[in-house]
Amino acid sequence: MPKTPIPATAEGMPKFNRAAIMTLAWKLYRRDWLNSRPASAEARRKSFSRCLKSAWMTAKFEADEARKTIKQRAADRVEELTRELMRIDARPWKMTTVADRRAIQAEIHALCITTLQ
Repeated sequence: MPKTPIPATAEGMPKFNRAAIMTLAWKLYRRDWLNSRPASAEARRKSFSRCLKSAWMTAKFEADEARKTIKQRAADRVEELTRELMRIDARPWKMTTVADRRAIQAEIHALCITTLQ
């Protein structure tokens, strides 16, 4: 397999604001080590590595969310609401669930109508 480099501006590759990602990584690192510091240089590198990885995952997730269409977002919301209905079913017997169940079912119905149009 040839080792030809792929340009960063290749078609289909999203562009990320690397400065913002690095800023977020430093912000996470400082938040994690506000009152104490890692014991050694290796521990600092590992800690910052985790923060940088987290910042990249956040940036990629936000890029994916921005690319979603209205129908995809509605489908994701319906899935979340369905899980919430299951949580309502798991509540103790003494808790009232009727109002919450009706509100969630009404929202699911409205989203289904929106996606069908």
